[in-house]
Amino acid sequence: MKKGRMKRNKVVLIVGIAAILAGWVFKISPSKINNFTDIMSASLSFSALATAMFLSSFSLIPAFSNSKFINALKELGTDIKIMDRLLISTLIFFISSLMTFILLFFDCNSNSLISNIITTLWLSFTSMGFASTFYVIAILIKGFEHYYESQVEKNHE
Repeated sequence: MKKGRMKRNKVVLIVGIAAILAGWVFKISPSKINNFTDIMSASLSFSALATAMFLSSFSLIPAFSNSKFINALKELGTDIKIMDRLLISTLIFFISSLMTFILLFFDCNSNSLISNIITTLWLSFTSMGFASTFYVIAILIKGFEHYYESQVEKNHE
């Protein structure tokens, strides 16, 4: 599973690197973000919720191993991929939550180097989290399509 992890998450890593470059070029800091405290509070809530949802999904998928949908994912060979994606997404959103929590301690008018770095990292991890979420959704849609097609075939027989 480790072999293909970098390849599978190439787009997520590119999004993260692009966000770091954008944050560095535009020198994003708390002082440049309107409603900084509100955005950080919303980001913390969203990241914490996403972390909880992905972690619960990660623990529930093996529990329902006899489910028809999980069997459809196994037939597609995506059951391990989705577990890996859920684990990566959970970690990314957890780090995003930590970055947001740290940023809440900064003054909204802060323009220091450390606030720029942490704001850029927050932007990067949040962007990576969204990209990773889209991959999880894409795998689930692929699994549902396969499950639906297999059910339609069974009904026609």
